[in-house]
Amino acid sequence: MSVITNAIQFIIDLGPTVMMPILITLIGVCIRVPFLRALKGGLLVGIGFIGLNATVTILTDVVQPAVDNMVKLFGLNLTVIDVGWPSASAIAFGTAVGVTMIPLGILINVIMLLTKSTKTVDVDIWDFWHFAFSGSIVYALTHNMFLSLILASVNMVVIMVIADRMAKATEEVLGLPGITFPHGLAASFVPIAWVMDKAIDKVPGLNKIHLDEKTINKKMGLFGDPAILGLIVGVLLGVAGFAFMPELSVSEKISQILVMGVTVSAVLVITPKMAAILMEGIIPVSEGIQAIIQKKFAGRKVYIGLDCAAGIGHPVVLAMSVLMVPVTLLLAIVLPGNEFLPLVGLCGICFQFPLIVAVTKGDFFRTFLIGIVVMGGGLMIGTSLAPLFTSAAAASHFPIPEGATLISSIDYGSNPIPWLLVHVVNNGWIWIALLIVATLGLAMWNRKKILEEEKLDAAADAEKQKQREARRAARKAAAKQTALEETELETGLQDA
Repeated sequence: MSVITNAIQFIIDLGPTVMMPILITLIGVCIRVPFLRALKGGLLVGIGFIGLNATVTILTDVVQPAVDNMVKLFGLNLTVIDVGWPSASAIAFGTAVGVTMIPLGILINVIMLLTKSTKTVDVDIWDFWHFAFSGSIVYALTHNMFLSLILASVNMVVIMVIADRMAKATEEVLGLPGITFPHGLAASFVPIAWVMDKAIDKVPGLNKIHLDEKTINKKMGLFGDPAILGLIVGVLLGVAGFAFMPELSVSEKISQILVMGVTVSAVLVITPKMAAILMEGIIPVSEGIQAIIQKKFAGRKVYIGLDCAAGIGHPVVLAMSVLMVPVTLLLAIVLPGNEFLPLVGLCGICFQFPLIVAVTKGDFFRTFLIGIVVMGGGLMIGTSLAPLFTSAAAASHFPIPEGATLISSIDYGSNPIPWLLVHVVNNGWIWIALLIVATLGLAMWNRKKILEEEKLDAAADAEKQKQREARRAARKAAAKQTALEETELETGLQDA
C-alpha cells in the first residue's frame, strides 16, 4: 500500500503539466483507446496547461503593478488576485483528492445510472475538476482525505441531479437535443436563477419586461469580440492604475496603458485557444467512456453530459459574457468587504450563464438581474475562500504569482457550492451527516422523477404506436374498399 501511495504522490509532485498527461494516457489505455491516440490526448492536455499557465504569468506580470497602484491611489483593499479557472483546475487536479476524483467520479456516474438516479452520461471528464476543487478546498481545511472525497462526491451528485432537471430546458432553449450540462460551474447557479425567476414573476411591472436577445446582441456588434473587449478592459485598467501616478511622465503613462490594453486583449484571445487545445486532449477518453456506457445502457433514454461551452453560442449568453465584465469590475470596487479583484477569470464568465439562460427561457432582462446577484455574491465568496484557495494551491505545488499574498478564481473559487461545503464542515459532523443524508434524498427524489418520466414516455410511445396502428388499419380498410369498388365497376362493365 505504501508503494502505491508513494507512486501516486510522486506523480502529483511532478505537477499538473506532467501529471495530467500521464493520467489521461493511463485512463485512455484502460478503456481501450489506442495507445498513441491516448498519448496524444494526454500530451495535448499538458500542452494546454503549459499555455494557460504562460498566459496567467504574462497577465500577472503586467497587471500586478497596476493593481498595486490602484490599491494605493484609491484606497482599495483588493488584495486577492484572480488566477482564473485554468489555474483553479490545475490546483484541483494537483492534489491527491483531485487525482482520485476522476475514477471516483466515473464510478459515481455508473452507480447513478444503474440505480436510475440519473439519466446523464457525463463524458465531460475534464470538468470533474470542479468536484475535485471542492474536495481540495475541504482537504486544505481538514487534512481529512476521506471526508474530502465524500464532500467532493456530494458536489457531483447535486450537479448530476441539476443536469437531469435542466435537460429539457437545454434542449428547448439552447437548441441542443439529447444534451445536458453536468458542469460544476454552470449548474451550481440554477437554484439561484430558479428562485429569482419565480420571484420576478411575482413583481408587478418587472414581470412584464421582456427583451429580445437577438436584437440586443446585434447592436453590440464587434464590442462582443474578445480582442476588442480585452483592449477596452485593459485600457480602463491601465488608466485606473497608471494615469494618476505623478512620478510617471505622460509618455510612460501612455506606454503602460497601451501595454495593459494589448496584454489583456491577448489573454482573452489566447486563453480560450489554450483551453480548446486542452479540451481536445480529453476527447479520446470522453468518446471511449461514451461508447462503453451507451452500449451498456442501450434502450434507455440517456442524455450526453458535455462541457457547457456547447451552449455559449446562444445570443443571450454571448451578450452577458460582454456586459458582465464591466459590471463585475464595478461591483468589485463598490461592494463593502470585497477584497477580490477579478481579472483572468473574466474571460470565463460565459461559462456561468448557459443554464441561467435556460432557466429564464432566453430572457435577457431576467438573466441580467440574476447575473448581477451571481457575480456580486461570487466576489464575496471569492474573498472568503481566498485563504483556503491559496493553501490548496500551495499543496498542489502551484506557482503563486510573485507579490500576490492571496489568490482566488472567479470560477469555482467564487462558487456557492465549495463555500457551502466549507461552512458545513466548520459546523461539525452533525451538519456533515445531514448534508450527506439530504444529498441521498435528492438522488432518490430524482430517481422518482426519472421513473415518472419513463412511465409518461412509455405511455406516449404506446399512444403513438396505437395511432400508427390505427392509421395502418385505416389505410388497409381504404385499400380494401377501393379494391371492392374497382371489382364492382369491372363486373358492371362486363354485364353491360
